[in-house]
Parts: sequence; structure tokens; C-alpha cells
Amino acid sequence: MRTWAAKIFNGITLLGLGGVLIAFFINGRIDQYLHPQFRLWELAGGIGFCVAGAIYLVTKKSMDCCVDGQCIHSNPRSPIRAIMALGVITVPLVAGAVLSKDSYDQQAILNRGFVQDASGLPLRNVAKDTTPAKDPNQPVIPSEALGGDKDENSMEPPLPQDGSGNTASQNPAGQDSKDDGSEQYLPRAEDGNIALEVSDLLYSQTEESLRKLFSGKTIEVVGQYLPGADKSEFKIVRMFIWCCAADARPISVPVKTQGPVEIADMSWIKVIGQPEFEPNGDRTKVVLKAAQVQPTDPPAEAMLY
Repeated sequence: MRTWAAKIFNGITLLGLGGVLIAFFINGRIDQYLHPQFRLWELAGGIGFCVAGAIYLVTKKSMDCCVDGQCIHSNPRSPIRAIMALGVITVPLVAGAVLSKDSYDQQAILNRGFVQDASGLPLRNVAKDTTPAKDPNQPVIPSEALGGDKDENSMEPPLPQDGSGNTASQNPAGQDSKDDGSEQYLPRAEDGNIALEVSDLLYSQTEESLRKLFSGKTIEVVGQYLPGADKSEFKIVRMFIWCCAADARPISVPVKTQGPVEIADMSWIKVIGQPEFEPNGDRTKVVLKAAQVQPTDPPAEAMLY
């Protein structure tokens, strides 16, 4: 009876672990906790736990602990130990899965500290890793359009081509002479504004090609509202994940408005405005000058990667 009880509780522990991992993958909650490249491994781990638990329950094991055909000692099975394992491992995990809000509150974000410049983000090479499109149907900005592989002091930016492959006129009627055609590759929101992420603006602080591309453009950025010291200033915040929720760090960009805004702390907002780049010692600081601040729904991917 003791062996049977221990076996049942140990099997439930394994099945509970696997069930939570599989449920998180199926309902999409794992998106809030894990980088996309690891999510299939999480699913595989959950399936593995469930298979191991099922095998554990249906197989009959010997009471002896044997190595190389020689039985060394009896292998006691205590239901108390099995219950303790269930209570320490599975019960807290299931309770956390049921009660978790899948989000960071304001205090948790403040405790983790902000990343406010690109030095705290993964390195990127403009010539090889240009601004990604937020929609798979949106074209990615070629490195040649950004000028990342050219000496901008010795070479003019490339000109866009027309449908026949011929180089377009350098200054066609009605087109700004500063427009090199790269704006067409920027991702667009439904209302036609350029859709950027907080991370894009942070990278632009160190990449002159991005600053030239974003300057003077009307952009919109989605993030969470965090009040500043002044009522006409606040931070727009996103969580950036390198691997999983354990290493997630808040990244933010300061926003200036023409007057105070009435927004609940940590609620999701959409800011429409223009980025301005200000000298900050030997560096450049980006500030988003907001024309509109609107409540909005959380994006499909609440985390940035």
C-alpha cells in the first residue's frame, strides 16, 4: 500500500509539471516568459514530463536497487516523501500558473532598473541587421538604403529605382531632396504612421543612419505608461527579454507632451509624435515629442527580443 501510494504521488508530480508546461504553450502564455527560439523546447520538456509520469504509473518496479545485476540495498518508497515532492514542486507551480497575472507591476519594473541606451541591448550591425519589419509583409530596410556599408562622407546615399530598374531622378517634383527612398521600407501602422519599437529608438541613439531615417518623421510607438517627475513628461516602457522572464529588463524612452495626460500607471498606450535627438555629452539622447497619447490594447507580443 505504501509503495502504491508513493508511486501515485510521484506520477502525479511528473504529470503536473508536464501539464503546466504544455498548457502554457497551447494557450500562448509562454510568450510572456520565454524567447521564441526556446518555446518549442519548453513544449518538448512538457511532453517529456507527461510521458515519464505515465510510464512511471503503469510500470511495476522492483523494491531492490540493483546495479550491474547485483542488488545492493532495498529501495524504500515513502508516501510522505512523495507527498512532500508534490507539495514543493507541483502545487506551487500549478498555483502560480492559475494566479499569475502574466505581467510586471510598476514596483517590479522599478526594482529591475531601466535600460535607457543601446549599450544595454544586444549588439547589432547596421550593415547586416537592419530595422526589422513588424509585419512579415512589410519589406526590411536594405543595408544599402541605410548606408550602413558605405562611408557617408565620401559617397552619396543610393537612389531609389523605378519599376523598370532605372535610377529615379535625384529630385523629382514634389519630393523632398533629403528623401533617399529608404522611408518606403519602414513598417507602417494601420493609420499610415511609421510604427517603431522602443528598442528602435534606443538603437538610433548610437546609429547615425537610423537618426537620419527617423528624424522629421511622424512615428507611433506602443508601450506602457510610467509617470515622470513632471506632469508633462513620462516614460514609455517595454520589457526586453534575452532568454526568459528571469533576465527581462525594462527599456524606456522619455516622452514630452504639451500638457499633462491622464493615464493610469503601467497601462498600455500608443504615442504618436516625432523623435528629437539631443546632445548628451559625447552621446546622443532621443526624446519623443508627443502630439497624441492614446490608450491602446497590448500588442500580440508584449515582450521585445
